[in-house]
Parts: sequence; structure tokens; C-alpha cells
Amino acid sequence: MNMFEHIRQLYQAELYDDLVQLFSVVLSLCESNEESELLTQPQRYQCLVYYGTAYYQQAEYRKAVDLTSEVDVKYKLYQCHMKLKETGEALLALESISTKQRTAKINLALARLYQQDGRDRSALTSYKEVLREHPLALMAVRELLSLGMRGTDVMSMIMGAVPQSTTCDWLVGLIRGFAFMSTKDYTSAITAFRALEAKAGLRDNIHVQDCLAESLFTSGQYTQAIEVFMRVRAIDPLHMHNMDLFAYLLSREKRSKELQSLSQQLMEVNENAVEPWVCMGYYSLNSVNKQNERLVRTVYCAQKAYSINPRCTQALLLKGAALQELNRMQDALLHFHEAVTREPDRFETYQGLVDCYVASHRLKDAVTLATRAFSHLGCSARTSTLLASVLAKSPHTVAKAKPYLEKAMKLDPSYMEAVYIMADILSGEQEYDRSIALIRQALQTQNDARLHEQLADCLAHVNQFQDALDHYHIALSLDPSSVRAREGMERVEKHNEMGLEGSYDVEVEDMGGSDNEPDFDGSDMESTWSETDFSQP
Repeated sequence: MNMFEHIRQLYQAELYDDLVQLFSVVLSLCESNEESELLTQPQRYQCLVYYGTAYYQQAEYRKAVDLTSEVDVKYKLYQCHMKLKETGEALLALESISTKQRTAKINLALARLYQQDGRDRSALTSYKEVLREHPLALMAVRELLSLGMRGTDVMSMIMGAVPQSTTCDWLVGLIRGFAFMSTKDYTSAITAFRALEAKAGLRDNIHVQDCLAESLFTSGQYTQAIEVFMRVRAIDPLHMHNMDLFAYLLSREKRSKELQSLSQQLMEVNENAVEPWVCMGYYSLNSVNKQNERLVRTVYCAQKAYSINPRCTQALLLKGAALQELNRMQDALLHFHEAVTREPDRFETYQGLVDCYVASHRLKDAVTLATRAFSHLGCSARTSTLLASVLAKSPHTVAKAKPYLEKAMKLDPSYMEAVYIMADILSGEQEYDRSIALIRQALQTQNDARLHEQLADCLAHVNQFQDALDHYHIALSLDPSSVRAREGMERVEKHNEMGLEGSYDVEVEDMGGSDNEPDFDGSDMESTWSETDFSQP
């Protein structure tokens, strides 16, 4: 066995440390004596490839870059530059490969870089090349649809390569679901994935369930999305994709124990992925630890997720929420605005920015953005309620909020946010009987702490103190941390003991807005992420 075969065996056995040590000696001998018989020139070149790969596996990317330079290993150059976050150099490495020599793997990498750079036409061409070589490359299918390619055109590229004898109704259903998602027709997407779910053998398919959960999430059906995400977790506890969305949903419901378990499990799977850090960030955001400590930890986790994948919108939303709680409003606004720019079709990005404007006492800006969301995303229970929630903040516009809330409750009677706001408006106008009737109707299908708190407040106003106490108790049983329920109970008990009238007036604060919209164009998001040192979690 000659020296080359020994080196090749070490490479095939993945003994990279041994390979590096052996070849470094052999290479020195070859360089000092060009006539050395240890390796032929072709063998020496092949060993350099092995050597570069070994450095890559050892995470010594700079050394790997310096070693590899030939066309057939430029993909390794691309990988190294990506690890070093040198996307420009990574793209140049791939583009230097001639079109005829580009494999599907190279075209896929090119397409993703083009897409990240906003070069959609080039990305479309590269994804098509992937699909021509591998017609069932489903990730390429999804990206082509997201870039605007018609579903029928994608289907024709695929079906021509599938044997006619093969039953492909499941494939057609899957692509239909993808197509509906790309056109933002989430109701039809949910129907398509539900139909797939009903097929024999696909009930517990992790991919179908994940797509269904994503569609439910994006359409605003959060409760159903949580149920499907939990099914995904039951099928595969190691599943990673979309778990950042699941963490957001758990955070909304303050399910801290589940967030802690989820983040720990995902961190054990792959700490170099975005999802574990977003999950950990939401767990910190919901923690009962010291406020500044938990918020700094949240910012660290969000920043870590962003450093792994700068395209992660959920990391921007997470960091924006933490910065808002830290009262760093301008920084929070930058992150929320960037999230809207990244994903202008996601409701949560608008909601984050609107809430931040309201917290910054910029009500006019909040109304402008909520109106924009209503126009861009269309009339739905969520967009109507978002606009109404801002209008309800001022006594000058509260009357305009009511029609939007009535529309929201008609579109989706189960959307409780509209009920909450309408009940508060009615209470503020001292229409307690109407508010009580509205809340009791909602409680027939929903049983949450906030409804019981609102009902108890109204009952106390109409002197039904015992019923009010009962509902405060129910609210606390559902949410032991509820300050509103605890304070309301104390007021009622004080009234019963001392015969004093408690004050239950709901004041609507007039939050003046600013006419000046901040100039976000050209903002340096990279510097925003790194302007504060969060190197210690």
C-alpha cells in the first residue's frame, strides 16, 4: 500500500486529525524535493482536496480556503466563505464555475444566494435548473412558487418526469398546498393539507403536519396551529423546522415550562440552528427572573439567532420585543420596521411595529401603519382589530373603532381580541349591561382569564359583588399571575368590609402621535445588532 492509499483511507475513515498530521509531513517532504516519489502530481492534488476537507471538518475554515482553489472544489470554497459569513466571496466562488459544470447542489446554493441578494430573476433560473435535474426536489418547488412561478408551470416540469403508471395524487395535493401558500390563500392551503392528512399513510407524516401548522399559523388560527405543532413534536421530538413559530405561540400564552423544555431539547439537537436560540429567547422573555437580566438574555439569544441566519424574521421580532421592554424604543422600532420590510405579508410584523408606536406615544404613526396593514393584508378579523385597537386609544377616535370591531367579530366570532377591546370600550362608556352580555356570549365558547377579569369588573360596577368575586377567583385560577384580577378582588373585598365604593372607571388615555415618521431607509441593521455588547448571556 503506497502513501496515497494510506491518506485516502484516513480520509474515508473520517480520521481528519490523523490525516492533517500525516499529510502535513508528506507535503513538506514533497515541497522540499519535487522529485519525491511519495506522491504523483495527480495524487498530490487529490490529497490537497482531502486536506482542505479535513480542515473544513475541523472548523478551520480559513486554512481550508487557502488550500482549495481548483474548479471541482469551489463548492468547498463556497461552504468555507459561508461559515465565515463572506457571502459575496461565496457567490463569486460559485459563479466562477462554468454553467455546464454546475450540479444541482451548486445551482441550489446559487439560487439561495441570489434570493438573499434580491436577485429574484437569477434565483428563478437557478431553481429551474435544479428542478430540471431533479423534478421532485420539493424545496426548489416551494421556492419557485414563492418567486411567482405559476403552479401549472411547475406541475408540468414535474409531471413530465414522473412515470405515468405512478399514482401521484399526493404529489399534486402537496404542490397545490405549496401554491396556495405562495399566493397567500391560506384557507385553501389548509384545506389542501387537511386533504393530504386524511390519506392513508400520511396522517403522521411530519412534512404534511409541519406545512399544515405553518398555514394555520400564518392565517392567524393560533390555537389550531399549536395543536398541530404539538402533534409534530409528538411524531418527531427532534424536528427543528418552524419551531421558532411554535415558540412564539407558546410565549403568547405564557407557557413557560413548555418553552423551557422545547428550547433545551432543540439545543441538544443542534445549537448552531436558529430555532433553539429563538426558543431560548422567548423562554427568557417570559421568565420571572429580574427584569433587566432576563431581557438582556433575550436580546443575546435573538442576536445569536440573527448571526446564524440574518433572514430570520422571528429573531427580529423577538429582539424588538425585548428592546421595547427595555424602553429602547428607537432601536425596537428599527427592528420591527426591518421585520415588516423582510416579510410584508406577515401580520405579526405589523402588529409588533404598531404596538411599539403606541408604546412610544406615536398614535398617528400607529394609525397610519395599521391602516397600511389593513390595506395590504386585506380585511380580516385580525387586521380590523389591529386598526380598531389603535383607534380605541383616543377618545377622539374611539367611535371609529366600533365598526371595525363589529366587522371582526362577524368575520371570526372566535377571535377574542376583538371581544376584549369592544368590552373595554363599552365599559368605558358605562354601558355595562351590553359589555356583560358580550362577554357572557364569548364565555360560551372560550374560557380564558381575561374574559373573566373583564366580566368581574363590569359586575362590580353594577353592584353584583359576589358574582364579581367569583369571576375574579376563576380568572386567578386560570392565570395566577393576573394583577388585574388580584387588584379587582381587593377592591371588591374592601367595599364589602368597609362599605366603600371602589372606582372601576376605565380611562382611555389620549396618546398623541407624532407627525414625523423616522427615516428607516438605509439603516444599518448589522450595526443595530452589534451596537451593545451582549457577549455574556
